[in-house]
Amino acid sequence: MVNKSKGVDTRLLFVFNLHHFIKYLFSWEIMPFLAIFSFAFILMPFSTLMFGIVKLLVLLMVYKMAFDVLADVARGNMTPTAKHNYLVSNAVGVKVAMLVLLIELTKIWLEGSDSFKSYTQDFTLLMTFITPAIYMSLAITDSLPRSLNPLVLFKIIKTAYISYFLFVLFWMASIYLRETIINPFIFDYLPNFIDGIITSFIEFSLLMINFQIMGYILYQNRREFELHQIAGFYALDDDILIPAKDEKDPEINPYHERIKSLLADDNIELAMSMVIELQQDGDNSPELVTLYQRALDKRLNDSTPYAVAQKVNLLINKKQIKKAFEKVVEQFENEQPYVEHSANDIYPLLEYAMSVNKLDYIPKLIHKFVEKYPNHMDTVGNYFILAKVIYRVRENRWESKAIIEKLIKNYPNDPLMSEIKAWYKGMQLIENRDH
Repeated sequence: MVNKSKGVDTRLLFVFNLHHFIKYLFSWEIMPFLAIFSFAFILMPFSTLMFGIVKLLVLLMVYKMAFDVLADVARGNMTPTAKHNYLVSNAVGVKVAMLVLLIELTKIWLEGSDSFKSYTQDFTLLMTFITPAIYMSLAITDSLPRSLNPLVLFKIIKTAYISYFLFVLFWMASIYLRETIINPFIFDYLPNFIDGIITSFIEFSLLMINFQIMGYILYQNRREFELHQIAGFYALDDDILIPAKDEKDPEINPYHERIKSLLADDNIELAMSMVIELQQDGDNSPELVTLYQRALDKRLNDSTPYAVAQKVNLLINKKQIKKAFEKVVEQFENEQPYVEHSANDIYPLLEYAMSVNKLDYIPKLIHKFVEKYPNHMDTVGNYFILAKVIYRVRENRWESKAIIEKLIKNYPNDPLMSEIKAWYKGMQLIENRDH
């Protein structure tokens, strides 16, 4: 049985928690099922056709179980029970079969092509490398086309990085160990049918360990993958998880989960209002008290200019410009200063402000930018936007013209200069016409 007295520190690379995955494999949660699935080889002497059908069904069930484990671990359950968790559809085994078929057909095409035959081995290595990323995406999206999207795969590999590369090595080592060492030994020294049962059990066991590790890697990077936005996944801040003490899942309060999600999205005020409303309705549970304290802590810590700047910078790097801009606006409306974490943060905020016609915030965002970053690559672009905004007010057009003339004088080689000069000529034409 799994030792459930110790927590699993998910801040560590999976190799340091490998003992947990192995102990889970030998628990009553999963061992009986793997044993039953492995006994499909008993049917081999009776009917080859029957054995083939049963083996196919067993593989579909094993992969469904493996994906259930992967998805359950990814949402923070380090000892998932062998049951449907409904995060992954029952057709996931069919999708895996389609993926394998697609890979094999591509190999056949490469081997039969005179022009591309030499790339067959490269293709095999590539698919070995990206297959774990495909499985991770399939577990959380349940969509094979999306899981084959190169951008999705690149994000998974880039985000997991060292953990992913180590896991691929572990994945390949387990395949090599099973196919070149364990299986030949078993087939040489064990009787017929028994050897098939044992090799199947080892194959399924390694599969479960690998899929649990993939779920572990997803959980480690849950914030970057924004798993809390997927139905069935929750916003968890805990890095040290205590395995469940019984097979029954703890009762989940949907209102509490909603508050956790709001806190993860930094929607602190709405989270606070929900907590207060639930308390007024008689919910005095320890979890709600903890959530209330967490909301208070976030309100205190996240309201400092430095914390706001860091959060805005993180959102911009994740291409969530709308959320970043709303965070800055909230700061301005609270009459608090916004001091950017990086000079690169200003331009995307200015562009977004222009796109949604929130022009009043542009002078505040660009305030003293040139004094702070006189040689920054965005200086010309930022002040060009400011000049356009100022130009909209007729009585302030002289100020817009002065900014443009200063840009032309001080930054003649900037990539935007041809556009700025064209805009300046337009200003002159309108000015001459008005006079």
